[in-house]
Amino acid sequence: MGVGMVGVSSSRADLVLDDDDEDGGECGWLCFRPEKLQQTRTAKWVLFWLCWAAAAQGMVVNGFVNVCITTIEKRFDLRSTDTGLIAGAYDIASVLCSIPVSYLGSRSGSSKPRWLGWGVFIMGLGSFVFTLPHFGSPAYSPGSSETASFFYCLREGGRESHCGVVVENWLSSFRHIFVLGQFLHGVGASPLYTLGITYLDESVPIKMSSLYLGIFCAMAVVGPALGYVLGGQFLKIYIDAPGIDPASFGLHVNSDLWLGGWWIGFLVSGTISILISWPIMAFPSRLPGSKAIKAARVSEAHRSREASVGVRSAGFGRLMDLPKAVRVLAVNPTFIMLSLAGATEGILMSGFATFMAKFIENQFSMPASFAALLVGFVVVPAGGGGTMIGGWLVKWLQLRCSGILKTCIIFSFFCLLSCFTFVISCPNIDFAGINIGYSNTSVMPSSPNLTSRCNKDCGCQDVPYDPICGTNNVMYFSPCHAGCSSMEEGQDGLKVFTGCVCVAALATPPFTPSSSQEVGDPRLASDSALREKCPAACSLMPIFLVIFFIVMMLTFIISLPALSGTLRCVPDTHRSFALGLQWIVVRLLGTIPGPILFGALIDNTCTLWQSSCGKDGACRTYDNLYMSRYMMGISIIFKCLSTILFFLAWWLYVAPEDSQEVASPVAADDPNAPPPLPVSKNSKDLSLRGIDNPAAELST
Repeated sequence: MGVGMVGVSSSRADLVLDDDDEDGGECGWLCFRPEKLQQTRTAKWVLFWLCWAAAAQGMVVNGFVNVCITTIEKRFDLRSTDTGLIAGAYDIASVLCSIPVSYLGSRSGSSKPRWLGWGVFIMGLGSFVFTLPHFGSPAYSPGSSETASFFYCLREGGRESHCGVVVENWLSSFRHIFVLGQFLHGVGASPLYTLGITYLDESVPIKMSSLYLGIFCAMAVVGPALGYVLGGQFLKIYIDAPGIDPASFGLHVNSDLWLGGWWIGFLVSGTISILISWPIMAFPSRLPGSKAIKAARVSEAHRSREASVGVRSAGFGRLMDLPKAVRVLAVNPTFIMLSLAGATEGILMSGFATFMAKFIENQFSMPASFAALLVGFVVVPAGGGGTMIGGWLVKWLQLRCSGILKTCIIFSFFCLLSCFTFVISCPNIDFAGINIGYSNTSVMPSSPNLTSRCNKDCGCQDVPYDPICGTNNVMYFSPCHAGCSSMEEGQDGLKVFTGCVCVAALATPPFTPSSSQEVGDPRLASDSALREKCPAACSLMPIFLVIFFIVMMLTFIISLPALSGTLRCVPDTHRSFALGLQWIVVRLLGTIPGPILFGALIDNTCTLWQSSCGKDGACRTYDNLYMSRYMMGISIIFKCLSTILFFLAWWLYVAPEDSQEVASPVAADDPNAPPPLPVSKNSKDLSLRGIDNPAAELST
């Protein structure tokens, strides 16, 4: 009798402990835990703050960084390969941090919100570090009244060397600061897509998981879109404003020498990230109801030989268990194929994200700010809508792991077909000495030669890049190379170069003025030129943007099903670690070499490198045809690989025996009803506590 009473008392004590455990921890910071703050211990509030964190991360890493790539190249004399390395520093940090963060953050007793909050805080510090080159370098000066004559044609007398004044190649050393800032971005963001996803996934029922993850990933896509839109607007502000007036140099937004305020966005994102980090750190390590949600789950992990010896469900909590956890994932072919498919997708996504604005800027001859704005307008509806559609499909069709993998195959194939959009290319703008001759537009130089009879006596060898557009719709390297002898003040404060011998020698149909020019203006004399880009005669941009929108939407539709497939095909105890390991594969084989590969290909299409005083700088003009063909070739190759890998992931997947669906009376009577939810082996344990349908109970 006494023993029986002891057993009953022990059982009751266990139930009390379980009930306390279900309440989760308290919200707050250290000893400060206000009572009203406890009302926010819900999955919806977790989703709210994680969405803001994902948006901030995407806005700075995939938005502002990519928008300012062209500006940074011009300001600090960098090549596309250098900027590709800067973009890849984020992923290098992620590779180094993913394993320790995902492993230590998922151990028993570890607080995922603390890891997430400090990560977002470090990401904000990285944004402030990224702005240091702007504040540590002298003011940008494309020309001044004291050196204005240096840019003209000086036929009488010699020209003093200005190599020590004009050329500032030491600015390229700031690339190390950029790499450090991006590295801190990667360190701070590494918990967000490993611990953040699993913390959110384990806090909601499985039938709601896809919807919550879809919203989270959609905000991660909206972040880069905001970065492109806001970054494009910031580039319309002069780089040294308000201290310096660009009109004093005869510059406006359409000028090729215009550099915008690339650094403003990083100050904004750094402030936002630090403010967001504090609410995230206030959440408890486990939300109320999370234990019941875990008990109600049915494992869909790939059935392998390891399952027979109990490795699949053993989990790990000690460092010595790490090799065992790696072995469990290494023998999972579905997980391996999904990781490799993510790597191929990562090469394309990182490369396009870094250089798409630059591609549009050069193909359609438009300012960097407007090119960034166009990319943002495409990414907002395509990326966010595609991610939401992917999550909605998984939820609406009640897809299990095999069905999710089939969805990835189908949409990846259609995305492959849409990659042929890069067959679209615009003709290059006529550039004297590069793709046309100085005296004959039908003659193409075999190699760049900026010297001709009209400027050979001007002494233009050491004149830096200062492009102008003649009234003949031809670009010239500088006023000196166009043979211009003087400069006048035109309307709207623009500088008009006159007496340009090379412009007058190459007569073409009447000049097509831009929106800021009026017919009959004295600037349009036959021997004059303006400091701006020549208008491009290409009307293919709307067609390109429409097809590019389709490519982006199909790509982002795949993203969430691929993520859901990864979470479903591995044991529940290994999901955080699996995401961390997968991110390492994706970054090591995908997003790190992606920007560098794209940068090398773009550098290979360069037709004119800036070279002053014997030192090479940034590329100034590109071949549009080769650039578009390279983009098309690399996208088709890696899209083919990703489609094949998704197919192999589905082909090699073996569903576990305990994930079979149980027939439902409602589903049997109603042919239009969704497939019945699987019954967990732990349902009996939950029914003892008065919960007959834990999934329905928790979904409210």
